[in-house]
Amino acid sequence: MTEIFAELHVDCRNELGEMPVWCPESGTLYWIDVVNPGSVFHWAGGTPKPDFCSFAHPVTGLNLAGAGNLLVHGETSLLLFNPETSRSHPIWTLPASPARMRFNDGHCDAVGRLWVGTMGNNFAEDGTAVAITGNIGQIWVVTPDGGRPIDAGFGCPNAICWSPDGGIFYVADSHNGWLYSCRFDLEAGNVTDRRPFCRLSGLGIPDGAAVDEDGYLWNARWGAGTVVRISPDGQLDCVVRLPVSQPTACCFGDRDRRTLYITTARYGLDPDRLLAEPVAGGIFAIRTDVPGLELPPFQQQSLGKPAA
Repeated sequence: MTEIFAELHVDCRNELGEMPVWCPESGTLYWIDVVNPGSVFHWAGGTPKPDFCSFAHPVTGLNLAGAGNLLVHGETSLLLFNPETSRSHPIWTLPASPARMRFNDGHCDAVGRLWVGTMGNNFAEDGTAVAITGNIGQIWVVTPDGGRPIDAGFGCPNAICWSPDGGIFYVADSHNGWLYSCRFDLEAGNVTDRRPFCRLSGLGIPDGAAVDEDGYLWNARWGAGTVVRISPDGQLDCVVRLPVSQPTACCFGDRDRRTLYITTARYGLDPDRLLAEPVAGGIFAIRTDVPGLELPPFQQQSLGKPAA
C-alpha cells in the first residue's frame, strides 16, 4: 500500500464543500457548498480565485448538463441552471413523503440518466446537524420523462459511480460504513444483486467517490482526513493524506483527467479543531498515474422510454 499527500489547491474554506465536477469543454472545476447558504462554485485555471452563485436553499448535489448548463440538486427539486445567466428552471421534484427527505450524492450513467440518492434530511432549518435515525433512503433514477425508485433501505446513500465497462454500479451507505456493488443494466436502466464490496475499519466514513480507467475506486473518508484507492476486488491500494479531517468527495479533472480534486468541509468542527485545521473547507489535489473516467452529462432530452 502506498501513501500520497494532497496539497491545497483552492483556499475557499467552504462550510460543507461537496460534489466536484470537471467540465472539459470550458476547463472549469465546479463544486458546491451545501449550506450557509447553498452555493455553486466555479474556478478555471488562470483565474485568481473562485467565483460562486448563491441559492436561497441548500444545494445538495451537482452534475454537468451539457451546453454550459448544470444540474443543481436542491433539497427536493432538481434544477437546470445556467451559470452564465444565473437562470434556472425545475426538472423534477421528489414526491411528497411522510418523512422530511432530501437529495444527496448522484451521478449520471452513460446515456445521461441521473442516479441520485435520497435520505432523511439531516439538516435542521437553522442548518445544524440532525442525527440519521432510520434506513429510509432510496436510489432514484431521473430523466426528463420523470423519476422512479430503484433501490431502498439506505441511511445515507453516497459514492454513486460505475466501473469502466459500465457493468458494476457502486453505492455507499455512509450510515453503516459499507460500500456496495451491484449489477448494472444500462439498456434497462436497472440495478440488481446489491452485495457488500468494501468496509474499511478505522478509516472514517465513506463519502463521495470517483473511478479511474483501471477500475479502482477513489473514496473520500469523512472524519479520517483521507481519500482511499480501492481495487476492483475491494482491497485497499493507496491512502491519500490531507491536512484536514473532513474530505467529502472527489473528481478527476484537467485535460488529461489525471488531477484528483478533493472537496472538504469545516462543518461541525469546534473552535479548537478549526485552529488546528485553518484551511478546512478548501479544495485539495493530487496528480495520479491513471486517468479518471469522464463524467457523462445529464441528458436534457427525452430518452423515449418514460421513467415513471
